[in-house]
Amino acid sequence: MCQYFRPRFQSRIKIIPMGSYPRIVDSNNNTYDLFGPVNLFWSTRYDKAMTTYVTYLKEFAEFAYSKDQENNIPPEKCFKLPYKIDGDKVESYSITQSFNKPETWTKALKYTLCNLKWALYWFVGNTNFQPLSAMVSSHAEVPAGGSLYAKRGTDSKSMFRR
Repeated sequence: MCQYFRPRFQSRIKIIPMGSYPRIVDSNNNTYDLFGPVNLFWSTRYDKAMTTYVTYLKEFAEFAYSKDQENNIPPEKCFKLPYKIDGDKVESYSITQSFNKPETWTKALKYTLCNLKWALYWFVGNTNFQPLSAMVSSHAEVPAGGSLYAKRGTDSKSMFRR
């Protein structure tokens, strides 16, 4: 989403998608892993990665809000995340894993995903981005000859006739 709006959305944070092993680069060019398993020695690096990630999401939300204002959308209808992000907290639940209860951490992750979903909805609604399902033609446009929709004989022997 952020790459779509470059150069208008400038952030010094960068997400490096690498399949199951994504990384994030902070404003000081430090790289952190956004995947586990997390052990006691590396948990502070994972916590830093997650904190940087929610900071990036908050920056995108602020960008989306400013784009709505540029488009003369009333302030009460401008984009706003459903759950407030403040530092390493999402709606008062810490996103950090170390020294945190599993229930609290899970709730922070849930709220982060919900915020991400809202940002994605805003993105799709405010761009000409076409999801893959919209690009696939419907079966009405597919010719019947030789397709899966072609009518076949009803008896079992008709399959083998030429």
